[in-house]
Amino acid sequence: MFKYAKIINQQTGLCEVGVGTNTQFYNSIGMSELDVSQSDVDNCWYLSEKCPQKAEEQKLSEAKIIKQAENTRLAKLAVENGHVVFKGAEFETNAQTVGDLTATMLLMQASGLETYLWLSKDDQSISLSIEDFGTLGGLIAEFKNTIWQEKYIAYKSAIEQAETIVAVENIVIEY
Repeated sequence: MFKYAKIINQQTGLCEVGVGTNTQFYNSIGMSELDVSQSDVDNCWYLSEKCPQKAEEQKLSEAKIIKQAENTRLAKLAVENGHVVFKGAEFETNAQTVGDLTATMLLMQASGLETYLWLSKDDQSISLSIEDFGTLGGLIAEFKNTIWQEKYIAYKSAIEQAETIVAVENIVIEY
């Protein structure tokens, strides 16, 4: 593309580039219209014929790394913001809730309590037994297993198998 530019390094073709259209100003500072491109290696501007660009394999690899990071971030969010339904109430699947459930179950065992009143995510007071806590823990583990062992792995595999940047970008990750 043609822009007002001044060559800084003849050997590499590195240029300073102006972004405006004031011909008189750019001419006054030694710039002229040149065919320049912005490098995806260092984001600097070069004469188009000397502009360093990443290899397609590197671009594809970087696109996959970015998409996989998105996959990991969204899977973590799904676990942190997820819930399971037990006895008609919603229970969070985040680490804090799992820790609280475990601690409460241990307290019940140590104290000989048969039930414990728990406030669910949707603000229902539910009386839970030790067996209920175990069942609930199993449901949460199953939920997390579905996220990490099924969905996450399926997206990861699709990302790894993508053969083009467009194919990587077209992978829509939804948990």
